[in-house]
Amino acid sequence: MHVIVVGGGEIGFALAQALAAQHQVFVIDQEPQVGDRFESIDVQFLLGSATSADLLTRAGVAKADVLIACTGLDEVNIVACALANRLGSPRTYCFVSRQEFLDLDQHAKGLAQFGIRRVIWPEAQLAASIERIVLAPGAVDAEVFAEGAVHLLEYRLDAGSPLIERRLADLQLPHGALIVAVRRGDGVFVPRGDSRLAEGDKAVVMGLPEALAEVGRRVTAGESNQRQRVTIVGGGDVGLRLAERLEASASIDLTIIERDQSRGELLASRLHRTLVLNGDGTDLELLESEDIGRSDVLVSVIDNDERNLLTSLLGRQLGARRVITRVGRRSNLRLFERVGIDVAISARGAAVASLLNEVEGGAARLLAVVEEGAGRVLELDVPAEFRSRALRDMPAAPGSIVGAIVRGGAAIVPGGGDHIHAGDRLIVFTTEAAAGHARDIFTGVRE
Repeated sequence: MHVIVVGGGEIGFALAQALAAQHQVFVIDQEPQVGDRFESIDVQFLLGSATSADLLTRAGVAKADVLIACTGLDEVNIVACALANRLGSPRTYCFVSRQEFLDLDQHAKGLAQFGIRRVIWPEAQLAASIERIVLAPGAVDAEVFAEGAVHLLEYRLDAGSPLIERRLADLQLPHGALIVAVRRGDGVFVPRGDSRLAEGDKAVVMGLPEALAEVGRRVTAGESNQRQRVTIVGGGDVGLRLAERLEASASIDLTIIERDQSRGELLASRLHRTLVLNGDGTDLELLESEDIGRSDVLVSVIDNDERNLLTSLLGRQLGARRVITRVGRRSNLRLFERVGIDVAISARGAAVASLLNEVEGGAARLLAVVEEGAGRVLELDVPAEFRSRALRDMPAAPGSIVGAIVRGGAAIVPGGGDHIHAGDRLIVFTTEAAAGHARDIFTGVRE
């Protein structure tokens, strides 16, 4: 494919790096120093603005298959997509950073009139991801698939966890729940029945909502039945959107801290069950006076990694039970975890991974990335020519496991005796290295 990436920042670099091996990639950016980072990968870098028809023409927009606009300026991204569609017919993907553009896209005469195939707001995905984690006490990741029929939860196991030091086959998990992956150190693997979990592991559990609720009660010793006191630091678009979502839960008492007074007044007018405090989330005196240490969950979503880290460490020191922190630079994810942050989360990583899968197409859809992409959850359509057979009779798929079979709107968490039929949808957990093999086995198609 011929791909044009507009914007050479963190998102643009990650996209270009992933696509360059198999496709012809042009990168456009108007900052000369940005081009230096692309010298190590096989792309063509063009200096200038993508709002220039001449520059887009030099990038081959007339024959381009895909254009991805991911600069830090929403208006530039929209104009670049619109101009590309006048000069050629690429599939256009537009990143935005403000909610009004996402809202505009919902209207029939919104951004679609510019020929934009899909509008992506990573911050909206971030708010939704944090909400799921907050509503799953004790979890460090939470996802929902198949229109809510299948859930995924990830837990960090401490010394007192009832899941450690026993064979998986002996854990007697509730019917409809399956441990599909384990993060141990820097590696991710799919466990077997004789595998044993250890202190410090992260266990990824997939299954039906009722079964995973029972797993949660076991892991958290009943914490899921309690009210939660949640404090959000940062009232920007992410903080506001998260607070609006969490207000729908009657079991949450919510506080939000915002240092800009006018923004705080906006928050107070938009939120109905939330205490809005005007102040700096890095101010220890403020955090102590408001008793932030009693929070069950502290969420720091300031648009600055350093301030987020300081706020989170202060909250941890004051006694917050669980700390969730927004990370802008993916290189900081592991660092944040190593200094004691329970959940360090980057919206951009998930947005990039899902977009890559959509751009490249194929028989598999990427539903989620786990542990910075080391694990992936794929949705596979079983083709019409597939011969029905029991799961135990399928060829071995090391590094992969079928977490659920979706058939006729219902989900089954399968055992070895369950059959896979043509037309089924499979929710498969796989390591990054094993993804291609899993697609071969279950669909007969290799992307």
